[in-house]
Amino acid sequence: MKAWFGSWLLPLLALLGACASQGAAAADKPYPARSVRLVLPFPAGGPSDLAARGFARSLERLTGQPVIVDNRPGGNGVIAARQVAAAAPDGHTLLWATSSTQAQLRLQAGAAAPAFVPVGSIGKFAFGMFVSPAQEANTVADFVAQARAHPGRLNVATSTLSEYKAAAQFMQASGIRMVRVPYKGAAQALPDLMQDRVQVNFLPLAAGLQYVRAGKLKLLATLQAKRGDSLPDTPTMAESGYGGLTPPGWQFLLAPPNTPRTLASRIAALAGQALQEPELRGQYAKQLLEVDSGGPDALAELMKNETAAWEQFFRDYDIRPDSN
Repeated sequence: MKAWFGSWLLPLLALLGACASQGAAAADKPYPARSVRLVLPFPAGGPSDLAARGFARSLERLTGQPVIVDNRPGGNGVIAARQVAAAAPDGHTLLWATSSTQAQLRLQAGAAAPAFVPVGSIGKFAFGMFVSPAQEANTVADFVAQARAHPGRLNVATSTLSEYKAAAQFMQASGIRMVRVPYKGAAQALPDLMQDRVQVNFLPLAAGLQYVRAGKLKLLATLQAKRGDSLPDTPTMAESGYGGLTPPGWQFLLAPPNTPRTLASRIAALAGQALQEPELRGQYAKQLLEVDSGGPDALAELMKNETAAWEQFFRDYDIRPDSN
């Protein structure tokens, strides 16, 4: 843990003092005054990346300023967080965070994690249980029976803590054992899933549905509270006998430490307008991303509740800082 602090967290403390004075001045200037950089802790091509790029285009049209998505995968979100934590608190560098990004930072640094300023939520992805088409299982019950017949022989892919959480909860609820194979992002995990090098993944529906429709994956169940209109014939995990799986798929915006609250509110208002654009709403509907454009106060409360839930999960499953 000490090595992790020395690698990037401690040098930031000197920067944060200088950034505070910059933030006070930024609150009174027009926004955005130049291009905005959205730093994303995942590789290109995954559901969060596609959602961020759609949002960036909408925000560009609204403000007339370029909005650049900067993919910074690796380090379980630390690399992206480092970039944003060291940026000037003027709103022109933002972190496109997910529930698992925030959880990973909390897991690794605890109370010493950078004090990012909540800006606003984007929405929440629905998740599903996807399996390789080579698997004979066509239902969750089939899959559980297969896993019980071959304990420890099946592989489960995870590319975020949210996917890990769903997989761990499923294994505990079903009593099966699988080998976890970590990936940097869904775009890296999906080819192995389609080729049966891993057999199952709990990931956002948006990441896998196109492959299900092409016959390259099977969707056994969704982790939605009830059957959705877009997938009326697909059962939920609860209907399949495994309720209580709760992978949080929240996507939200965070600003560097010391960003003025008034500026965060201005950015949130612009984000809310961008999220109302019909083209973006249509994209998110196809991605099964439920839009929720809460502002800084609502996001702060959401993050508080999410942090408590994640910390309970870490304790229950003995999750370590190098997990993903």
